[in-house]
Amino acid sequence: MANFSNMFEIPSLKYGYSNARVKGMKGLLFKQDFLDELIKVGSVDSMIELLQRTHYKEELVALSVRYGGSELVELAVGANVRNVVRKIRKITPKSDLPIMDALLKRWDLLNLKMIVTARRAGYTFDAVKPYLISVGSLSEADLEHIASADEKNVFEVIKRTELGKELLSQSNAMFNREMWSAFRKALVDMNSFVQLQTMFDAYIHIFIDKNLSSPKKPVQEIRRIFKKEVDVRNVAILWRLKARGVDKSKMRDYLIRGGSLPETTISAIIDAKDIQAIVPILRPKLPAFELSSEDPTLVELEIALEKAIAAEKVRMFHRSILSIGTLLGFVLLKEEELNNLRKISKGKEFGIPESELKAMLVVV
Repeated sequence: MANFSNMFEIPSLKYGYSNARVKGMKGLLFKQDFLDELIKVGSVDSMIELLQRTHYKEELVALSVRYGGSELVELAVGANVRNVVRKIRKITPKSDLPIMDALLKRWDLLNLKMIVTARRAGYTFDAVKPYLISVGSLSEADLEHIASADEKNVFEVIKRTELGKELLSQSNAMFNREMWSAFRKALVDMNSFVQLQTMFDAYIHIFIDKNLSSPKKPVQEIRRIFKKEVDVRNVAILWRLKARGVDKSKMRDYLIRGGSLPETTISAIIDAKDIQAIVPILRPKLPAFELSSEDPTLVELEIALEKAIAAEKVRMFHRSILSIGTLLGFVLLKEEELNNLRKISKGKEFGIPESELKAMLVVV
């Protein structure tokens, strides 16, 4: 029996079906030419008409009864991501489910962040529910209990969830009493709320990095990509601080923990005379990082950094052969499509020129 069980550890048997399914899904992700079509149409409604001819039709039709415009696009795309990710989890080999679930915990934390934001703004759970992408351990019922609990009990409700228990089991340097205290203050104080948002952003990366502890090569590649996501956010933070004239000695206080940039690189970015000067500094970490403009703006820098990270995700997907990496990589690429469609619909709503919209997209 032991030999029979070991047969299913042969990559072609273990991953053949799931990898083939996901490769097929990858073929449905929108290419540059279709994204260009979406950008060129005259309105969000025309964009929706085009999307209804694609794999987003079911979600668009179902939600169009109650929503319209860019809101319909945002909700339909989110619902499609939820449905696709759930399918991927179902075809994930059983022995690799802990790895997939570790990746999906990121959505738990993003949903929790959204719930806190909604409570702070006075929104009900019914108002925020369509925007949640429940693919992790927090069910819609869990999120509803958290959203509707009174201020005194909300933290106890979180602690009773699978995620809450795990958060509390982490080291004191992570989601500890300081974070719970920030939660309480954030519901009533705007300054504390802004601080909590920053803490959440930092903690998401630290928590996922800790959970993705498998020694498998694709998992370690995912960890490296997440660390690079922290790196590019820190680069953008540093440049904003430079633009505001913040003292160089204080800039490090604003950086998000969990990245991979060494101290020498951070110092070089702080001392760089202009944005173009950081290209050779970052290129060893981000081979695809490039700036087409001779005098790029901060927005152009952030877009270039986003694209460099997306290139890392695409490379990981294509390098993963008969492994869990193919499934994990596709989840990351699907998120990029979600972001692209949201950018286009919101851009159209606010009248952003086509050329600027096109430059903002991260094509995978």
